[in-house]
Amino acid sequence: MDQALFKKAETGDAEAQYLLAVAFTSGLGVPEDDFEAARWFKKAAEQGHEEAQYDLGLMYIAGLGVIRD
Repeated sequence: MDQALFKKAETGDAEAQYLLAVAFTSGLGVPEDDFEAARWFKKAAEQGHEEAQYDLGLMYIAGLGVIRD
């Protein structure tokens, strides 16, 4: 995985956060990890990233990487 993407995501770039979340959902360049994916989707979604909001919603529906109550 490109370290520049991690740096951009950590500094609050919503698109980078979304792309990192997608990578974690599919294991592209990083280990597949639904909890990390949900965490990055949430960060991007909170900034208004529409695709992240949608994908985070799908994770909640499926119960992947999130705690259901």
